[in-house]
Amino acid sequence: MAARRVPLVLLACGSFNPITNQHMRLFELARDHMHSTGQYQVVGGIVSPVSDSYGKQGLVLAKHRVAMAELALQSSNWVTVDEWESQQPDWTETVVTMRYHYRRILKEYERSVGMHNNSNLSPQLKLLCGADFLDTFKIPGLWRDDHVEELVGHFGLVCVSRGELQPERAVHESDLLSYRRHNIFHVREWVKNETSATEVRRALRRGLSVKYLLPDSVIEYIHQHNLYTEDSEMRNKSAVLRPLVKQAQEPVKSLDD
Repeated sequence: MAARRVPLVLLACGSFNPITNQHMRLFELARDHMHSTGQYQVVGGIVSPVSDSYGKQGLVLAKHRVAMAELALQSSNWVTVDEWESQQPDWTETVVTMRYHYRRILKEYERSVGMHNNSNLSPQLKLLCGADFLDTFKIPGLWRDDHVEELVGHFGLVCVSRGELQPERAVHESDLLSYRRHNIFHVREWVKNETSATEVRRALRRGLSVKYLLPDSVIEYIHQHNLYTEDSEMRNKSAVLRPLVKQAQEPVKSLDD
């Protein structure tokens, strides 16, 4: 009899400013790869836009980024948008967002299987990211070591390579990541797609077409609400990214807490 697979949920955190076809494509690539391992059955995907307090230049209001993501994912039968992180009054550490969703997933799983579950295959949650994400661990002050340890060691990463980026090198150059490399899954995207939200915003500011880079429903929403203008790009221009401030000031409780 074939071995049972571990139920897996993929979580993508980020600005989604705006969400692009490439963002959604990451989920499909990751699901195919995790299924190909023979170990996992992907049962869901979550898009979690960051809150307004993140402080990134050009970040439009969370209500718009959530609405655009919901429009974009109307065609998906397994990826949904969650507003929890975007509604927090302060920027939320990625690992804290993962704890929140993992607790929620476990509660839903326990409620669905009840007392009739005799297996040890509890669902897992892994962070879905692009290849450039691993390089952020090198930025001084952006991550705490205990957060990285929990993120990679307890949860795990599914990292999709794009272009010439080499996430394997980032793992090799980090003792912490190298030690946990068994929980970092590398996904190669062979169909090149270099869509960048930054370039999309630039095109929109200049009145250029972004058709086929974003879903039509998202493009229509952007025009309806006059998003991504010269003025919007100046938002948070002089602000320091909230992680660089908060990480050094406020210790976060451990997973056990």
